[in-house]
This record gives sequence, structure tokens and C-alpha cells, in this order.
Amino acid sequence: MMASKTKAIMQVHLDQQNNGGIGEDLLEYAETMSEALGMDTISIHKEMQNGDLNHLIATFNRYFGEYIELLDSDHSVGL
Repeated sequence: MMASKTKAIMQVHLDQQNNGGIGEDLLEYAETMSEALGMDTISIHKEMQNGDLNHLIATFNRYFGEYIELLDSDHSVGL
């Protein structure tokens, strides 16, 4: 029998009242995930910080959207 590889999925609820905190939180999640997945953490951090909050979220989703679903109080946050 072939072993199946499963992925853990996590949902993160973002506090829309604290935009600065969102960026910091996502950078921390990105660091943890990129290290766990063997990705280039420094390069990903630089790319995430090379724009506004929308850019940061979009970049995070591009790298980690398969593993982490970002949610605000009502729905998914996807850019």
C-alpha cells in the first residue's frame, strides 16, 4: 500500500482593526512556514515587505495559501 502525504491546513483570523499587527503576524507566520518548508526565508520576507499591506497579503497567499487560509471576521482574505 502506498503511503499518502497529507497537508495540514490552518485558518488565521486577521484583526482588521490592527493593520500594523496583521503585517507583523504574517511575517512571523511566513518565517515559521518558510523554515519548515525549506524555503528562502530572507528572500520571501523582502518580497513581502516590498509594498503595501495588500502586497504583503498577496505575497503571503502566493507562497503559503496552500497551507494557511487567511480570514477576516466574515470571509476569506484573498488578493
